[in-house]
Amino acid sequence: MRQIKLLRAIRVCRTPALGGTLIRCTRCDYKRYQYFSCGHSQCPVCQGIKRVQWQDRLRGRMLKVLYCHVTFTLPHQLNGMARRNPTMVYNLLMRSAWQTVKQLVSDEKEAGGLPGMSCVLHTWGSDLKYHVHVHCLVTFGGLDNTGNPRWVWPRRRNKLASYRRMSSTFRTLFLMGLAPMMQQNGFTYHQTFGAIRDEMMQKRWVVHSTQPHTDTRILEEYLGRYICRIGISNNRIRYDQALQQVSIQYNDYRHQVPGQSAPKAQLMIDPLLAIHSLMQHVLPLYFQRSRHYGLHAGSTLKKYRLHIHSLVKENGQTIRTLFQILKLLLGVRPDQCPECKGSTFEYESLAADASYIWRKLLTGRSPPKSLHYA
Repeated sequence: MRQIKLLRAIRVCRTPALGGTLIRCTRCDYKRYQYFSCGHSQCPVCQGIKRVQWQDRLRGRMLKVLYCHVTFTLPHQLNGMARRNPTMVYNLLMRSAWQTVKQLVSDEKEAGGLPGMSCVLHTWGSDLKYHVHVHCLVTFGGLDNTGNPRWVWPRRRNKLASYRRMSSTFRTLFLMGLAPMMQQNGFTYHQTFGAIRDEMMQKRWVVHSTQPHTDTRILEEYLGRYICRIGISNNRIRYDQALQQVSIQYNDYRHQVPGQSAPKAQLMIDPLLAIHSLMQHVLPLYFQRSRHYGLHAGSTLKKYRLHIHSLVKENGQTIRTLFQILKLLLGVRPDQCPECKGSTFEYESLAADASYIWRKLLTGRSPPKSLHYA
């Protein structure tokens, strides 16, 4: 049902079906139609302002310390379980990722403090295949829990813990949470927990951790890029009318040269398969894709706010968000006509045209180019 709602929302997003505004230049009579967005939380077309606001809120939680980008990946052997029980498995995956970070950083052998972590769930790869993983921004170190809290750094210079220990801890914690979860009502799977445990204990789970960085803006933008979107943007997907195939541009990580960006590749698939590839990533109802733990959690941050030195606190970008909201509320319009370079415009409200979709389906044609639909 949620997939159908998303398809209906994408179909009418920024079309006459939702209404909009007609912008007319008073000098040359140039017209531009600006239609409303659907507002769906996972629409790949709109929600740009929400993504920017989320990045600003994340910036407000960040501390002026080093951060590591850690990725926890669900083994592909458990993809079938995740498809049948998405809410339970996704929740368990995100909890296990946080428990792994908390357990390792809190260990006196590694750091001995409470870390902060912000994470975002992704269920896709660059080519839209089902690839469940969690991207996490983790503080490099944590706040000591003794009577006089202070910031403590990990024993290692370039990572939170060894790869083998992070992988085995993540695997153990996930399987510990999976055992009682499989006994709950509503959980369905064809294998028993014993069979899953025996198979998964023989596999090394993938946990990728980068070296600590001081500038996290690139990572913040990467996490925010898909916070209100599914898998792909419009500039990476095309429909080939001649071949009647959908072309998807993706990053070919298999042929990536170390130290360089991944080369681009094209995937040609059937239109129905392309729709399925997109719809399989629709999240369950009310599921929170982004979560904050430890020092990034609101309640914990209030508790330790007085103990965090002012030099460690980051400044949020509330001014940028404020101006964006004011611009949106005030309806700031284009200040120059693309034809005559004029700066005076007339605005006319356009009512929603409920028959637009049906006319388009019957004719099979797009609106005339001369109308300059936005």
